[in-house]
Amino acid sequence: MALTEFGKVVRKARIDTGYTLLTMSKELKTTPAYLSGLETGLKKIPKNWVEKIEDFFKSKNHEIVNLQALADVSNETVTISDLPLQQQMLIAGFARSPFTAEELRRFADLLETINKNKE
Repeated sequence: MALTEFGKVVRKARIDTGYTLLTMSKELKTTPAYLSGLETGLKKIPKNWVEKIEDFFKSKNHEIVNLQALADVSNETVTISDLPLQQQMLIAGFARSPFTAEELRRFADLLETINKNKE
C-alpha cells in the first residue's frame, strides 16, 4: 500500500527517532495496524491524532512542520465551518480557480511569509 504524504513524513520521523510501528503504537496506546492505516490513508486522520503524533515526536525532540495540513490533504477534506465567512469565501474561490503551478508556488510562498511574520 502506498503511503500518503502524511504517512511519508510520519514514517520518516519514526525512522529518524528509532521507532517502529510497534514501539510507537505502544507509547500511544493504540495498535500498529491503526498507525499503519493512518500512514497509508486507509483510515481518516482525526485532528486529535495529529496532535498526539505531533506531541509524540516533540517529546523525542523531533518536530514535524505542517502535519495538520498534510493530514487534511490525506483526508481529502478541510473543515471550514468554524472559519469566518471571508476565509470560507476565499477558500471556495481559490479551490475553483485555474491557477498555474507557478502561481500556486507564489501563493504558498506568500502564505509562508505571512505566517512567519505572525510568529
